[in-house]
Amino acid sequence: MPGRSPRARLSLLALLSLLVLGTGRSQAEDLYQSYQWAQQHDMAYAAAQQRRLAAAEPQRQARAALLPQLSLEAGDGWVEHRHSDTIRRNRNDSNAYALVLVQPLLRWQNLIALDQGKTRDSAAQIDLLVARQTLMLQVANAYFALLLAEDQLLTSRQQVRTLSQHLDKAQRLLLAGSGTEHARQQVQAHHDAAYAEQIAAANDLRLRQQALLRLTGRTPGELARLDTRTAFSAPQPPRLETWAEQARQYNLRVQAAELRRLIAEQETEKQQAGHLPSLDLVAAHGRFSSVGGSLYDVSLPADHYTQSVLGVRLSVPLYAGGGTISRSREAQALLGVAEHELEDARREADFVARQAFLTLTSGISQYQALQQALNSSQSNLHNMTQAFEAGARIGSDVLDAEQQLTQARHALARQRQALLLARLELMAATGSLDEAGLQTINALLVRP
Repeated sequence: MPGRSPRARLSLLALLSLLVLGTGRSQAEDLYQSYQWAQQHDMAYAAAQQRRLAAAEPQRQARAALLPQLSLEAGDGWVEHRHSDTIRRNRNDSNAYALVLVQPLLRWQNLIALDQGKTRDSAAQIDLLVARQTLMLQVANAYFALLLAEDQLLTSRQQVRTLSQHLDKAQRLLLAGSGTEHARQQVQAHHDAAYAEQIAAANDLRLRQQALLRLTGRTPGELARLDTRTAFSAPQPPRLETWAEQARQYNLRVQAAELRRLIAEQETEKQQAGHLPSLDLVAAHGRFSSVGGSLYDVSLPADHYTQSVLGVRLSVPLYAGGGTISRSREAQALLGVAEHELEDARREADFVARQAFLTLTSGISQYQALQQALNSSQSNLHNMTQAFEAGARIGSDVLDAEQQLTQARHALARQRQALLLARLELMAATGSLDEAGLQTINALLVRP
């Protein structure tokens, strides 16, 4: 796995430099705790852990093929020869057993397979890190989506309560003769639309709860939330190309693709080595016996002896039906597949890094604009309410101002969480998202 210089590491840490004005830590369920539960519950991550264990075995299997192979071999046979003349017959019972040792001396396929096993083991380590990184992003997306759904439902309920009050007031004014049926119907229409939105928000909340439950195995309780006073800083260094280049080099999926390309290259060499001779050292020690037998009804003596053999065995492949050539062509084609997948992984990492970087840089400006829009909406509602009470405005103007304020609050909350997710995406794209980075984001969450 490629190393990372201290300077590059510092630049990644600078990415996490968020200015937090609130310092209280939440005792509620937080993002990192949800991730820890997901590690124990998520089946995709559990499968990745098992694949990591399985990938360690080919290296041991390849090493075993280079070590001595010891076997015990035995056999027994009984032979009877009969002729047309029943007087002439021969019976013989023979058996043998031997201890055979074979030590490979020169097998290029086995040497390449050992290197290939080491590469597979390294690739499996990267794949496990990819699975862990994917789980972090899935939990973060589900966690913040649930927070947003809770905010939306809370806002919808508050809006319905406010409109209910307006509806009661419009009804009283109508009965008192100072109001109109048209004004009451306007408030009723706003109330009905808000109630429909509340039903949709409640349903969306249940879906978001199920999404987090599927990952963690626990019904979400009270969640720690992002402090609304958090200020965001731009990524450092502020150059898009720098982040894109880091993604093309250090992205975990790129690293895994590079190792898979190397595995395919080693497989090509291993199959081509099938044309080369192999040399083995062979040693055997055994006991052989021939018991009984007769010739012209005369008994033959038994023969028992031991034998030891030590030598070398040379095997030169001449013709295998074209199988070796076919396997070589297959390995070469798979090498081409791995090279294309590597380039695709680099392009994908480059795109994700650029997308996350642009989302952050433009999103911070948008977040500041939304904060100003929220302040303006609050002032507008205050002015509209005063004007309505003074008789200078109609009730629908107040309702529109309240709706505008509600939308501004929700947009600000959505943008706040989008910036956090974009930071996580940028860290993942550059291969720097780990538990320490997730804990840094988690430190921004406070008690609701």
